[in-house]
Amino acid sequence: MSKLVYLKLDGNLPNQGFRVTLEIKEDDGESLADITSILPANPELAALVNQHWSQKYRSLGMPSRNHKKRIFPAFYSLVRAGNKTIFRSKSFSWRVKVKEADTRSSLKKCQESGQQLAAAMNIWLKSEQFREIDTRLREKLNDREDIRVLIRTEDPNLHKLPWHLWDLFDNFPKAEPSLGQLNFVKLEFQKPLRKSKVKILAILGDSPDINVKEDEKILKNLSPNADVKVLVEPKRKQITDELWEQSWDIIFFAGHGETEDGTGKIYINKDDCLTIDELWVGLRKAVDNGLQLAIFNCCDGLGLATKLDDFQMIPQMILMRELVPDVVAQEFLKYFLTEFVAGKSLYAAKREACNRLGDLEHKFPCASWLPVIWQHPTAVPLVWSDFLIESDGPVVAENLTAVPRYEKRPPVKGFSPLKSVILASTACTVAVMGARSLGVMEVLELSMFDRLMRLRESELIDNRLLVVQVTNKDVDKYDYPQTDAIIARAIDKLLQLKPAAIGLNMHRNSPKEPGRKDLIALFQKNPNLIAVCTYNAGKIMEPPPELLQSKLENQIGFINLPPDEARDNKGRSIRRQLLSYHPNLSNFKDSCKAPNSLSFLLAARFLENQGIKLEKNQNEEWVIGGVTFKRLASRTGGYQPLKEPKVSQVLLNYRANPKPAFKVTLQEVLSGKIDPDLVKGKIVLIGHTSEVSETEFDTPYGKMPAVWIHAHMVSQILSAVIDKRPLLWILPQWDRFQWGDAVFVWLAAVTGGLLAWRWRSPLLLTIASGAMIFVLYQVSLIILILGGWMPLVPAVLALVTTGGMLFVYDRS
Repeated sequence: MSKLVYLKLDGNLPNQGFRVTLEIKEDDGESLADITSILPANPELAALVNQHWSQKYRSLGMPSRNHKKRIFPAFYSLVRAGNKTIFRSKSFSWRVKVKEADTRSSLKKCQESGQQLAAAMNIWLKSEQFREIDTRLREKLNDREDIRVLIRTEDPNLHKLPWHLWDLFDNFPKAEPSLGQLNFVKLEFQKPLRKSKVKILAILGDSPDINVKEDEKILKNLSPNADVKVLVEPKRKQITDELWEQSWDIIFFAGHGETEDGTGKIYINKDDCLTIDELWVGLRKAVDNGLQLAIFNCCDGLGLATKLDDFQMIPQMILMRELVPDVVAQEFLKYFLTEFVAGKSLYAAKREACNRLGDLEHKFPCASWLPVIWQHPTAVPLVWSDFLIESDGPVVAENLTAVPRYEKRPPVKGFSPLKSVILASTACTVAVMGARSLGVMEVLELSMFDRLMRLRESELIDNRLLVVQVTNKDVDKYDYPQTDAIIARAIDKLLQLKPAAIGLNMHRNSPKEPGRKDLIALFQKNPNLIAVCTYNAGKIMEPPPELLQSKLENQIGFINLPPDEARDNKGRSIRRQLLSYHPNLSNFKDSCKAPNSLSFLLAARFLENQGIKLEKNQNEEWVIGGVTFKRLASRTGGYQPLKEPKVSQVLLNYRANPKPAFKVTLQEVLSGKIDPDLVKGKIVLIGHTSEVSETEFDTPYGKMPAVWIHAHMVSQILSAVIDKRPLLWILPQWDRFQWGDAVFVWLAAVTGGLLAWRWRSPLLLTIASGAMIFVLYQVSLIILILGGWMPLVPAVLALVTTGGMLFVYDRS
């Protein structure tokens, strides 16, 4: 038989005192006592708690599993060398002669402080008001029984008290205290699923100056019935994946830890630390999957416990209430696991381990005080055997040969393996391509396209372009929108430096006096000065009405940027470049009848100066310098279907550099502080990058002002014609039938089928499939660098689906 004692203390030690509730229960739940009393405030005891741990104990400077750097460890980093003492560090050593009396004095003061704290605690617990509870405890408990004393409080001073030195425990040697929160949610934790081995996840975190390899050695030599998986300095995602995807009985952490502002942290590697707030979803999943015990073999674990219990998750934890020397942490782990695996209960194993730590206290004061059990009040502590299959359990597999054999059934006729692969891969390809044609995968394909675009190696900027940015500082100085006079002055200064062409990416439909006549005069005199409009977008985005109709074709370019519409409002990114359209075929009601885009007109000016002709082929596609800008089909790559298919448009192959041109500000232009070589013979784009203009759009490289997107578009045309940089292309297709993509997807599906045919083990099949997906990913990236957009998402889906189908079919 055993008993459970709940001692609930509501209040605080320095000021209020406590309202104390005692409840004693048998194992079967029968209540033996339930009384209420008080304990007075004791500010002197609270001061002793703080003085002992913060001043006497921490002043020893022992090398511990605490993350904070120690500048000059006072005692435990000493290494004797003859009659000298060497202070070691990673980069240098001090050699000074230290008096042994000083070190003995530090130890003695800490030990005396501990004795004084324990004595003061016992005097407090003998208070007159508490006497009834003390008496009832001694009456109802039996010295031959195992007794668990759960002390529930929110006062951090009580968490630091050495409850195991309460003189009550002198009379009950099998009693052991634990800590828990004052308030809790009643939960029914599931019992561990019995299995052949106990599953343990061991996380070895950041460990400079400490030896967590010893912890790993202890765990790996624990028992033949233990299945230990070790993560060494893992990333956050590795830990989360293990908590979500596997079932663990015990989780163990060794490494540096600390508590700041009441919140515990564990340092999982040299760059990352985790609070329990950041792990709570994974921990809750682990408890749902059967987690019973967490051991945090690191410093200052009370901050972890209080936060963990806020979420009412882990049934039991073992942690260290203060800084713990590395040797003490290792010895406790060894002693505790030895007793626990031998069959003792969690409480008994912890008690025995702490008793053995008492032998180290001549070197490490308060070593036996450090380990603490943190208990959820409704959880039932288990023993090692509760995790394992009982000896009289079901017959194991090797004994099944004794079962009488029945007459064999005739084998079920099925397809040959190769025929199964062909049929399954074809069926999956048809299903995947059919689902793709309905637009089911469009968002995912476009997102993957963006990801691959970002992975390309960076490119140099295009030195044929200059962007004049109107920044926030320019807006502060020249207001918004800028007057026609300001824009005219800027254009005039640029024209004096003889650029190849200037594109004004600002709508100037209505006058913004003063200076309107000067601005219009500049457009009339300079054919390489191009204004803009936006079709089908309203009155204010039409071209300047003062310009002659003849100017619309040569000096007005539309600047429409087509965002990709997605069903879930994601993927609204600019991935296409509009080149031109036929005004007579449009049904636009506004006067933006400019047939060519701004980027096309600017590139055309530059290329014509180079003697390169622009013409159209029989398919009404632009052919410039021998490079054909093929019109996109209604189904192109992941677009299912494509918006605005009648417009001459191509995929935008962004230069792998978010800002692909030289840049200056409007203020620098007006003050004449720019290098003439940046302008002479170059294409100049003038546009807003200020916040007030609200001209940013989503791109594969994140938010980008419109003027920079047009710079990418101009650079694409110039680079394709002059530098032979590839335009983006897709696999061949016939009208709307993407047969090239279908073949690529079918080959991936066949590969998945062959893997399932070759690898019968689920683990090996998973590894092989993962490797093949990685190969597909890398191949798609390499081909994209060469200009090709591969159907990666449909191919991966077909590979996995075909492999899964044949795996199930094979076993049926």
